[in-house]
Amino acid sequence: MNLARLLTNQPFNFHFPAMRAKSVLVATGVLVALASPGTSSAHSVVVAAKLSQTSTASVPSLPPYDAKAGMLNIGEDPERPDAEIFHVDYVMKGAVATKRPVTFVFNGGPGGASIFLHMAAIGPKIMASAGDGSFPSVPARLEDNPNSWISFTDLVFIDPVGTGYSRTLAGPDGQLKDPKPYYSVTGDVDSFGQFIQQWLTNKRWGSPKAMVGESYGGQRAAALTRTLAESYQVNLNWVVLFSPAFYMQLGSPLYDLVTPMSMLPSYAAIAAHHGKSSITNDAAGIKKAKDFAMTDYIVGLANVGRMNAKDQTAFYAKVAALTGMDPEVVAASRGRIPAEIFAVNLLRSKGKVIDTYDGRQTSDNPMPEKGELSIFDRTVSVFSGIIVPPFMDYLQKDLGYVSSRPYVALSLPVNMAWDRSAKVGGPDDLAIAMAQNHDLKTLIMGGYYDLNANYLLAPYLLEQTVRGTDTRKRLFFSRYFGGHMFYLNPKSRVDMTRDARNFFEGKTKGLDTLTGPG
Repeated sequence: MNLARLLTNQPFNFHFPAMRAKSVLVATGVLVALASPGTSSAHSVVVAAKLSQTSTASVPSLPPYDAKAGMLNIGEDPERPDAEIFHVDYVMKGAVATKRPVTFVFNGGPGGASIFLHMAAIGPKIMASAGDGSFPSVPARLEDNPNSWISFTDLVFIDPVGTGYSRTLAGPDGQLKDPKPYYSVTGDVDSFGQFIQQWLTNKRWGSPKAMVGESYGGQRAAALTRTLAESYQVNLNWVVLFSPAFYMQLGSPLYDLVTPMSMLPSYAAIAAHHGKSSITNDAAGIKKAKDFAMTDYIVGLANVGRMNAKDQTAFYAKVAALTGMDPEVVAASRGRIPAEIFAVNLLRSKGKVIDTYDGRQTSDNPMPEKGELSIFDRTVSVFSGIIVPPFMDYLQKDLGYVSSRPYVALSLPVNMAWDRSAKVGGPDDLAIAMAQNHDLKTLIMGGYYDLNANYLLAPYLLEQTVRGTDTRKRLFFSRYFGGHMFYLNPKSRVDMTRDARNFFEGKTKGLDTLTGPG
């Protein structure tokens, strides 16, 4: 989840000021605690203990696997660790380790645990969804996932320090060490490097290796593709990025052309879903909006300051027709519609506000007097409270892991404390890693209705930075009808798993690629 967009002034970050977060943290249920203390039964653990639970897949399409939840200590000096990372591993029974891939999985935030990809997308058990991408009613239930990636790769779900059960360790004085070094771009990347190196040392150095990241996990993954090779002797075979948000500098919103260009097709797709766009509500219609965005729209933005009144009016009218906005709203923003304006104004006449993580989802607007979005999206405010309870039952009852610590699915305090000053994790880092590691292949996945990491931006940025025919032929793209978490749609989850399996197996004919030498 791209909390950075909500709480800072970095790219993607234009929703809310950081000072509001503390006042809503407890009230919204973003921090969900497991209050049950550890017991002395054979299947209980207290915080740092490890336990292996053998599971036989109940879905015919999934292989038998072992599931394990536990902690792994990390630190610059392995002899003196200063933090412990909570992880859940799924390993296929009887597989040949040198042929069986292992994939390290994480979400974003920063401040997000891996529960979202784990329990809603690619794990063997997932939250039963509502079927249309909306959230299920509480209490949510888990169900078998016939589309789990365990069918073609082992999985290791990693919770960064400050999320899940992961914490710093106690120092000589008995107090927990300061977590601040981990709350930074580079500290976070190194913690993942330490974890992955240590996990492989314990188990699987000879296996093919992959990495999956979502949202801010895109920046983390882009940095890791280089850091793992340069500092930890780990060369990756595959990287899959869900709705990635890379580090980038695009300049002032008054002059930036790339951001509004990349947002327009998603605005049009969302408006079409709600019957308010001039395009059709299908892939062909969205392509039409994309073609306009990358031609007449971006040229119009570059020239709007020199247009005469008649041409300005015509330009704003075309944008309004595509996006479902009132022409006066488009004109007030000079054609560059911010997401928080779009979210409130698209369905204003119905008293509704859209969720910027999935613009198909709507709620009553509790603050209709505001001209822009002034509350957290439901994805931020309530989703953790939906997905965490069944996960807690699963950890305790199925995997036998019990802890008296609160499980932190999404931490706004971690997000607000994050040091974003390091200029790493951009598309250029991924491009360099791919150019140097000839075995590395990358797949970028995105949802049409996502306004936090829109589906067009990452491919556009990589199109500019990945150069050379050999490197570009190892970069692939796929898009789905859904939002930031497009996998909440059962059909999109099926398509996503098919594409990922084919990608791992080298069957990439159905995926989009780049053209030309770059």
